[in-house]
Amino acid sequence: MSLAKVERRGLFALQGEIMAKKILSGTIPDEVLKFVTDELQKIFNGEIIFIAQDGYLMQVEVRQRKRIADWSEENSQREYKNFSALEKNIRQEFSTLDYGQLSIKIQKGRVTQIERLVRQRFTGLDGEGI
Repeated sequence: MSLAKVERRGLFALQGEIMAKKILSGTIPDEVLKFVTDELQKIFNGEIIFIAQDGYLMQVEVRQRKRIADWSEENSQREYKNFSALEKNIRQEFSTLDYGQLSIKIQKGRVTQIERLVRQRFTGLDGEGI
């Protein structure tokens, strides 16, 4: 085996075990939810977005906003204790999402809502899908 193939295989392995295992449709790996809960503790105003295609989690976007009115409050301590109820809601809402996104909205350090944007793909009209 050439050195290039070994390096490429090593790079693939370094991208995490998430890449190595098969992600089931409609599921969010535990490693991803751990990342999300870590990010929730850092965000004062913003959102975390899960993107789905064909029922599979394709990416997670983290957006943080700095509001001038909340500038002095952003460094205050937040009380995060148990994310199990939130994780359960996220898993449940994502499980039926084929195309679209699931958004977790954060305001003043608290999760205020979860939004679902559902997209539908049409085939056979004027080409195949979008």
